[in-house]
Amino acid sequence: MEYDNKKLLDLSTDIAKEMIECGGEVFRAEEAIRRIFDGNCSVFVLPTLIIAQNNDSISTKRIVRENEDLSKLCTLNALARKLAGEAFVDINLNKGYSPIVRYISTFGAVFSFCIFFGGNLLDAIICGFIGLIISFAGYKGIGTPKFSSNLIDSFIAGSLALLPSMITSITNPNKIIIGTIMLLVPGLTVANAIRDMMNSDLVAGLVEIAEAIMSALSIAFGVGGAMLIYNKLW
Repeated sequence: MEYDNKKLLDLSTDIAKEMIECGGEVFRAEEAIRRIFDGNCSVFVLPTLIIAQNNDSISTKRIVRENEDLSKLCTLNALARKLAGEAFVDINLNKGYSPIVRYISTFGAVFSFCIFFGGNLLDAIICGFIGLIISFAGYKGIGTPKFSSNLIDSFIAGSLALLPSMITSITNPNKIIIGTIMLLVPGLTVANAIRDMMNSDLVAGLVEIAEAIMSALSIAFGVGGAMLIYNKLW
């Protein structure tokens, strides 16, 4: 029985860990663990760490944030409810967005942002293809830290956005850059930080704010580096 309890605790912390890694809030991860054990457990969650205890069993998980995936978050939340005995929940573990939907959504998002910020149709089309490159390129799977990943993405986005201006003057590289880096702006992290602090999870909120600031700095350094090289060469 003790073995089963430890196994369930490990499973619940794994679910909570995955929730935070794919964009969930701290309170959501805590609620998932407490729901599975009907409130009979102690849980401490930060954006980088989970500690949970039930009776004599303790489980800790190190969290490394990657790309947000709200579809996966929804599935994990349903799985937690299913383990808690809420039989009405329907779970599809294979649920997720198809590649074609992700490609179209990414292209459409950066296309729209570029138009919104004043770019023309050509700028928006270029912006859409750059968004696909920085979102689905092969180097995305090497497992770099968030700061380094954003730094690389923003440098590549800035470089590709400036490249057309060497060929023609009808593009607006600034509009292309702004539209593209909107994919990298940590808006969800800031929203989660504010929500966690309003929910009295002050430490978690401050950690997320710090993470958002570091992400913003990495974007600025990446784009700034691309512009600096462009100004030197052109």
